[in-house]
Amino acid sequence: MRYSKLWILWCLPFWVLGQNKFELTPKTEVANIPFELVNNLIILKVEVNGMDLNMVFDTGVKQTILINLKSLDSLNLKNVKKRLFTGIGKEHNFIEGLSSPHNKIDLQNQIYNTDALIYIITGADFHFSENIGVNINGLIGGDLIKDYIVQIDYKRKRLYFYKHQNFNYRLLKKYRKYPIQIIRGQPYIYTYVQTTKKTQRVDSLKLLIDTGNSDAVWFFNRQRIRLPINQKTVTDYFGLGFSGEIKGDRAKIYKFGLDKKLRFKHVYIGLPDSIYFKNIVQNHAFDGLLGNEVLRRFFVFFDYRNQAIYLKKYHKSYREPFLFNDTGIYLAYDGKIPVKVKKLVTNFESKTEANTINVYQENTYIYSYQMVDRIIINYIRKNSPADRAGLMVGDILLKINSKDVYQYRLDELEKRFFYHNQKHLEFTVRRKGLILTFKVYNTNQL
Repeated sequence: MRYSKLWILWCLPFWVLGQNKFELTPKTEVANIPFELVNNLIILKVEVNGMDLNMVFDTGVKQTILINLKSLDSLNLKNVKKRLFTGIGKEHNFIEGLSSPHNKIDLQNQIYNTDALIYIITGADFHFSENIGVNINGLIGGDLIKDYIVQIDYKRKRLYFYKHQNFNYRLLKKYRKYPIQIIRGQPYIYTYVQTTKKTQRVDSLKLLIDTGNSDAVWFFNRQRIRLPINQKTVTDYFGLGFSGEIKGDRAKIYKFGLDKKLRFKHVYIGLPDSIYFKNIVQNHAFDGLLGNEVLRRFFVFFDYRNQAIYLKKYHKSYREPFLFNDTGIYLAYDGKIPVKVKKLVTNFESKTEANTINVYQENTYIYSYQMVDRIIINYIRKNSPADRAGLMVGDILLKINSKDVYQYRLDELEKRFFYHNQKHLEFTVRRKGLILTFKVYNTNQL
């Protein structure tokens, strides 16, 4: 997984109400919707009842689900009813929420729904903005794409919506077609795994294709994915569920794929503790999730109506190795912090000397304070290099390898420093008023 920090909400309502139909606006032959890819999550700009929101495009859910809303009044919701939700967590807890039919959802004035059913989670706070740097207001998934052939172009960061009757199937000439099953509005695909060179291949592993999961592959059913006794694993952090942090094991497997043409070697997989997924696995017969760290390596077409997915290698990404955050540090935003900024100011002065005009340049530095995002260590994997070096949760991160961290977004920091097998990293932090420096030596735990 390129970004070991995954923030996931998976809501599974116990009911289905109404029909959700998204339409292309008049004279729109193909909807072309831009997205932002942050921490391997596809972020869409969506207008709901006139309010601009950021939503994760998530094929792991069928319905449109809203979260982290400061004010419900501005949404102008109608026919609101109280509902209960369940999702990832240790207990069979229910989270309070609402349902509301007859809403308007609009994406870039190109595709819209004037009779949309949405769900709103009110009984839990999900700290997306603190952990990925973007304020996330919800999830939009299966209902958006079920009536179209939809392309995810990770290279151009675009979603394309094609009407079936107008689709030119020659676009798929170089793609490989795979059957998928659409169950309750969610797509499933069969894959295989070979944990080591010496172990037998395990076939027919049924995975939910989940664009709301920034990791590569998760497996819930450990009875099918039996790792050899001597295979290395580390206990790691997977993100947030309804009842707090999700933890489990990570392992590096020899091979994962769909067939002989599309397969990967040396993939890091997640094995989250079954306690978090008990209420899901008991009611849904599948083995795990296939996430964006695999999907982003392809050009992807979804065709829900004909239960197919088409894949073509995006060679630049396909050849990239799967990486692991050996350091064991996970970061988050935590308010603002003042930093002293040095700025070079150049002044020019002209003087007339002996009938000649001379220009003199004077360089001076001025200092000022500006408020920047404060980045803290949010989680440290136990017995990781960072843990052994003495770093602590809550440390305010100031520099990595002498580079000021406020110059980067969280995902840029992680890409730049945590996933490149560097032998050591130097962290400068503030702890209880003290400025401390730590050297973290990576040990290739997997």
